[in-house]
Amino acid sequence: MTTETNLLRDRFFASLADAASLLRLFDFVPDVFVYVKNKDGQFVAGNQPWLEMRGVASIDEIAGKTDLELHPLYWARQYQQEDQRVIQSGQELPDQVWLVPSGQGKLSTFISTKIPLRGVSGEVIGIAGVMYSTDKDDASTGASNPIERATAIIADRFDGPLTVAEIAASVGLSASQLNRRFRTRFQIPPSEYLQRVRIHQASRLLTETDAPISSVALETGFFDQAHLTRTFRRWMGMTPTDFRKSVR
Repeated sequence: MTTETNLLRDRFFASLADAASLLRLFDFVPDVFVYVKNKDGQFVAGNQPWLEMRGVASIDEIAGKTDLELHPLYWARQYQQEDQRVIQSGQELPDQVWLVPSGQGKLSTFISTKIPLRGVSGEVIGIAGVMYSTDKDDASTGASNPIERATAIIADRFDGPLTVAEIAASVGLSASQLNRRFRTRFQIPPSEYLQRVRIHQASRLLTETDAPISSVALETGFFDQAHLTRTFRRWMGMTPTDFRKSVR
């Protein structure tokens, strides 16, 4: 982009009476969710689909709140950590895969991109994010869709021994076919999807119960406490013990 083009762009946007009015455009884009946060992680704007997904009618009901007030702690912490990566680096973070719980181990898959927002002096003053769901990407849905059946099997059987080969055989695919279709649909392999479901369920039990961590491990499909601890640290950046302390 040339210097002349930059100046033209800058003059135009500087002359806008309300830069936030640009968000209005995204009210007309179905299934695309746009939001803006300040440097403190407080929501300051969002398009109408995003507000509806949050269960509110107006930004006035949600402005000033943070992820900690809107999501379970184990998800809010991850959202905030990702925000800080963008704020501290000043770099965009495109095409991140998020598996968001919708109950009974079932996860909805979203692709998320975040960009830094800079003030007049050049410092990062917040972030803007956009995300969309991949759950409607397939023309085939329901019982005839092997990927839908595979995710249902994971939701039902995550708490016990379960291999990718077993899942593939149950839906009439080879392991390589299932892996390829999962990557196309979710951008991650089925083994990682299963692992994320288990971590989500372990996080829920650590938050909502006083069950020993060894019991949590066995109830969520891990071999033992050590296996849970290694996997949990990888995804959450802390041990299950430290996570439970942070919740309490």
